[in-house]
Amino acid sequence: MTKLIYTSENFKWMDITAPSKEELKDFSKEYELDYYSLMDCLEPNHLPKKEKLPNFTFMILRVFDQKGTKYPSSIQEMSNKIAIFFNKETIITVHRSHSLIPEHINEKYLAPCLINDTSEVVTKIMSYVLKSYEPNAIHLSEDIDMMEKQVFIDTQTKITLEELYYLKSSCRLNKKILNLTKDVIHQHTTTPEDSSALQDVNDMLQKLSLSFEETFEDATSLSNIYLSIVSQKTNDVMKLLTIFSVFFMPLTFIVGVYGMNFENIPELHWKYGYPMALFTMLIIGIVIFIWFKRKRII
Repeated sequence: MTKLIYTSENFKWMDITAPSKEELKDFSKEYELDYYSLMDCLEPNHLPKKEKLPNFTFMILRVFDQKGTKYPSSIQEMSNKIAIFFNKETIITVHRSHSLIPEHINEKYLAPCLINDTSEVVTKIMSYVLKSYEPNAIHLSEDIDMMEKQVFIDTQTKITLEELYYLKSSCRLNKKILNLTKDVIHQHTTTPEDSSALQDVNDMLQKLSLSFEETFEDATSLSNIYLSIVSQKTNDVMKLLTIFSVFFMPLTFIVGVYGMNFENIPELHWKYGYPMALFTMLIIGIVIFIWFKRKRII
């Protein structure tokens, strides 16, 4: 377990990284924290939430972390959890992997004495958590724009339904986390001096939610359009094959009739039988072509 302590004139902040169950148990006794709430800190898939405990307010947020996966398919692949316990005198943050958020907040706000209350620290943590989703929102938006270009303009480049599915899945996971985070942020109260910062957090949340929602809708529309285009191309191929079959079916019938090995076929020994058969095939082909033209099939 790594424990860092940041101090201010009005409160103390302890940041704990990768604690064991035994360490959390001792920690819960020392600060009179609910042990089962502390156990939530170790569960990797826990979703954002907020609880009111006897001595602390307990909050879980999820920080975006792509972990090298282009389109994460699960919440654990996409984000890391950060648990927050705070009251007027103390704030405790617990997370499994190393996070730069406490260091940045300490350097930018605590050291210059720009924060006077633990609720203001929580607001700053929320802000950093939401900012972690901004690059991914831009990345997914650019990807869907590129896919649209490939479908409608660059006909030589192919996109796969698998890639489109994982992009939609990633948007869906982002939307799910942000919707749950929205409930946590809306329940958060802070000092009057920090109200504008909290409003900025709400504005950022709304902007990210709209971005992921728009990308998800674009991906859904694009998947439908892509399937329609593939279906249309298949229909064009079937149409072409049908046209060829219509041309060659009567010709094949004629060739089949005169290809039978019967001695008494009348035209078999006719002097003009062969050219007449070819001429008949040509006439049939021309008639079929004219019929297709009048029906505007070709």
